[in-house]
Amino acid sequence: MKVLITNPPWPGEGFGARSDVRWPHKRSDKFIEYPIYLAYLVAIVRESGYQVAFLDAILEDLDIQQFARRVAKIKPDVVVLECSTPSINFDLQSAAAIKKALPSVRTVLVGSHPTVYHREIMNENPEVSAICRGEFDYTVRDLVRARAEGRSWSEVLGLTWREDGEIRVNPDRPLIENLDELPFPARDLVESPYYRQGTFRGKRCTTVVTSRGCPFHCTYCLWPNTLYGHDFRGRSAENVVDELEEAVKKYGIDEVYFDDDSMALDRQRMLDICRLIVERGVKFEWISQCRVDSMDEEVLRAMKSAGCRYIRFGVESGSPRMLKLMKKGITPEQAMETFRLSRKVGIRTQAFFLFGVPGETEETVRETIEFAKKLKPGSAQFAVAIPHPGTELFRTTTEKGWIRYRRWEDFSSCLGMIETPEFPLDAAERARVRAYKEFYFRPSFFVQTILSIKNWDDFKSVAKSARSIISRIGFFNKN
Repeated sequence: MKVLITNPPWPGEGFGARSDVRWPHKRSDKFIEYPIYLAYLVAIVRESGYQVAFLDAILEDLDIQQFARRVAKIKPDVVVLECSTPSINFDLQSAAAIKKALPSVRTVLVGSHPTVYHREIMNENPEVSAICRGEFDYTVRDLVRARAEGRSWSEVLGLTWREDGEIRVNPDRPLIENLDELPFPARDLVESPYYRQGTFRGKRCTTVVTSRGCPFHCTYCLWPNTLYGHDFRGRSAENVVDELEEAVKKYGIDEVYFDDDSMALDRQRMLDICRLIVERGVKFEWISQCRVDSMDEEVLRAMKSAGCRYIRFGVESGSPRMLKLMKKGITPEQAMETFRLSRKVGIRTQAFFLFGVPGETEETVRETIEFAKKLKPGSAQFAVAIPHPGTELFRTTTEKGWIRYRRWEDFSSCLGMIETPEFPLDAAERARVRAYKEFYFRPSFFVQTILSIKNWDDFKSVAKSARSIISRIGFFNKN
């Protein structure tokens, strides 16, 4: 039994960011995120005793026909394709091309979009053999096991599949409670020096996930509602640091991005992870993603001592009213205090902001841009709200008639999709470009950035970020 795990092609201008991306989108620069959840899947299938291969068509710039030819040469029995809303039509074309090249292969889809529209996709696309809904790790494993043993898929939890021309929907699969039982990601098979993010400055980088699930209910957030749930499930500190030791000693990793929804929700666990990194002498730099309301000075100092140099925070808006409408659960004052403390302990910060959630006005846009400047993050990203299927934002905008799109590709974050009586369709796009220009092209930010450069690595990181920002503004302006 041979299984192929894939990040399939996403044709068109720009580079498709799908795998390990909470908000699938097209971007101007080729910074491809490490596909950590696919690397987990490769490890799980291999640990179960099956032959497994991995193919990243976006990383390798393959079009659909090239991708199908590569798959045909590998000759798998089962192909798993990760899918997203903006790429779904291409994903389905890829599945059809594979079936044409290998009629006996079983094509299996995973991801948020096929989870939400599993019935529709199966009914309309006979080339799709099955869809693994939600958290797909063990569903794919059990599907492969049943296939290898010649058994029906009727007992595979979380599976929507086809039998004798009929669509079968098996019961949902419970979320994995004990994440420590998962094997470490297959970094020997899923590896490339081109898996990098713009904020990386190490020579050999990777991504680590220490928890799954987010207890908060932000209206725009996709994964908790479609893949990993709202129950926070954290790996033990010991298990996390065991993986870090393997990454550093076996694979030569010198920089890690912790891609949890929010790494420090369990304060004691965060402190324990930092303590064990120091006690075991595991040397690497790292970046994390956290909520501003999960930080205090003790936690930040522990993170700093363990090698953390950069934290990404979802601030989203400078308007208290908009934060409430988004159900973000934070205040601007909490953000100000956390960014102040981060500067105090010497950790660089990045702030994420979002324009266009219903309730947005030109006044709240101005509040956010001015707040971004006042916050003094090391960098900032500004996005247009995209109401992905499966989110509260999608349901609300659909019910109100505020969503504007012609095809699934319109969900690629290049253009705004929400139009309300207070906020025209293109207002969020204009706000995004204006925010980038006002935030980055000001003397105080230039001085702040120059003063933050302490060594050659800092200089290279700043130069790379500057190129990325200029490229991004040009890309957004063109679209």
